Amino acid sequence: MSKDASNWNAKTLIHRFAILSISLIITTGTAISPALPAMEKTFSNYPSSLVDMVATIQQIPAFIVLLFSSSIAKKFGMKNMIGLGLLLMGISGVLPAIFPNLWIILGLRIIFGIGIGLFNSLAITIIDNFYDGHDQSQMLGVRSSFEQIGICITNILVGALLSIGWQASFLSYSMAFIVLVIFWLIVPKVDNHTDEGIDDERKEKPKATVNSRVIGAGFMCSLMTIGMAIVSVLVPSIIVSLKIGTAQDGSFVITLFTLVSMTMGFLFGKFVSILGKFVYPLGLLCLSVGTILLNYAHSIPMIIVSIAIIGCTFPLAGNYLFSLMDVIAPKNSTALANSVLLVGSNMGTAFSPIVVKLLNGVSPMGGAQPGIGLFGVIIALMVLSAALVQIFNHKKPKIEVDERNRNRY
Repeated sequence: MSKDASNWNAKTLIHRFAILSISLIITTGTAISPALPAMEKTFSNYPSSLVDMVATIQQIPAFIVLLFSSSIAKKFGMKNMIGLGLLLMGISGVLPAIFPNLWIILGLRIIFGIGIGLFNSLAITIIDNFYDGHDQSQMLGVRSSFEQIGICITNILVGALLSIGWQASFLSYSMAFIVLVIFWLIVPKVDNHTDEGIDDERKEKPKATVNSRVIGAGFMCSLMTIGMAIVSVLVPSIIVSLKIGTAQDGSFVITLFTLVSMTMGFLFGKFVSILGKFVYPLGLLCLSVGTILLNYAHSIPMIIVSIAIIGCTFPLAGNYLFSLMDVIAPKNSTALANSVLLVGSNMGTAFSPIVVKLLNGVSPMGGAQPGIGLFGVIIALMVLSAALVQIFNHKKPKIEVDERNRNRY
């Protein structure tokens, strides 16, 4: 397949897959977690908390690089940055298989995080470049599902390779090389929206900036990812503490949660076409109802129902916010706006345990985790506010909006 645009047709299945494929690897950083117990035995002379950082330390450099990724991409090219990010992830992800030294592994995981940060937001921006309207919304929804598919694939590979040894489990990250080959051979070198048909004045693009709407969307993304992290971090311990199941049951529940999120991501375009702007408060409502139910769940079936509802949150409300960035962000700032939303998402995930612990101390609610219940009530108030704004806001946005995107308001 040619690397230039001569044979490129973004509507074909193979070309859609090539763009979406980079999302398969973005969220796989924590997939190595099943190998941590075996690593703790090998590195028994180190604190277990330090060994556990193998699964989380990449979030720190990813967060930092993410802040500058859009500016770097403008200088060196979007395709080049995505390719470099995948290459760094592949090399640094696999090398721990041959270096049984904890400090070297942690250093490689930092490089792994740099690779993630280089193209995390660009995985969304490149969709904004090639697609618009309903097609764009559908691609953004499928993209989030590809993240879940990537997690599932990597988890399966880690589990299979772990039978050989914990070092072999790092070979699961060789998937990054496969994604790199697919992306590099198929996707053309197209950076930023094409300049064809625009005048010289518009070619002099303004500096990328963010506005209050983008910052607000980033804050809401952080709240939504707190809810998603509550499931992945706390549900197994809740199941064990209530003596209604084992840690293995908790892993099974998390798998169901991932599958629900993946399915809803595929259906996002359908929901937007039917509900329009109301898909956003619906997603927040799922977060509110799900977390309140989770707080009072005392059986595996109740927990499954609650986490299934929470699993609808980000695929609906989160994807809706991302789909608006090319509309509400200032001109030439879509990539930066995507980065702000991703930074918010990363912060929500990182600080979710602290947020729940603080809410536990002030929550008047009962249940296994009263902080989770209070979090659900807070989100419910936000749902009400968002719904009222959507219903009574009949004013046109004070920015130039392409006609094909007006239906998203």
